[in-house]
Amino acid sequence: MGVHKRQREEENRKDNYIKKSSCYLLVVMALLAGAFIGNTITMLYMGQQRPMQQQANVPQKKQSSAPTADASRLAELEAEAAANPTDFDAWSKLGHYCFDNGLPAKAIVAYKRAIELRPMHVGVWSDLGVMYRRTDQFDKAIDAFQHAASLDPKHIVSRFNMGIVYLHDLNDREAAAKAWKEVLALDPNAKAPNGQPLSELVKGLGL
Repeated sequence: MGVHKRQREEENRKDNYIKKSSCYLLVVMALLAGAFIGNTITMLYMGQQRPMQQQANVPQKKQSSAPTADASRLAELEAEAAANPTDFDAWSKLGHYCFDNGLPAKAIVAYKRAIELRPMHVGVWSDLGVMYRRTDQFDKAIDAFQHAASLDPKHIVSRFNMGIVYLHDLNDREAAAKAWKEVLALDPNAKAPNGQPLSELVKGLGL
């Protein structure tokens, strides 16, 4: 599944949405209890300046056909960030480019610098968590999502992402259920792209 690039407007970005490139992290496969064990459900919770849901494939921590970054564009963004070490926008822009072009390690470096400059930016913390997961740093991913959630008690995306990491990477169904219950507390009508209520998926975890 390809990653769609898009223009970001950082200062106007709504924290309750995530960019399309986050889709790999936001796919979830919940095992159903009893007679339904072995079946899976895929879901995607995503948005781009407006709420939007759609179906996606089984989650992949690493892209099987990652886009190829434009070397000249990457060099340009890296040079811009290096020349402006205290410019949040330059570092976040570099992080987003690396995020969208399958360069998670570089994205982590850029996002960490951006956070040093603007530590209260919820969106960058959440994106950093996505990149940590893509590089198999699951505990750090959880920490980043938790930090985003602590900065914004109503931030749904970070809690949803936490559930995915807990369930698929850390094999902690109880923690996943807890994270998704927090999502339901914010939006009781939260649904999977196929229309199935998130509450049913949580119930399917048997907790």
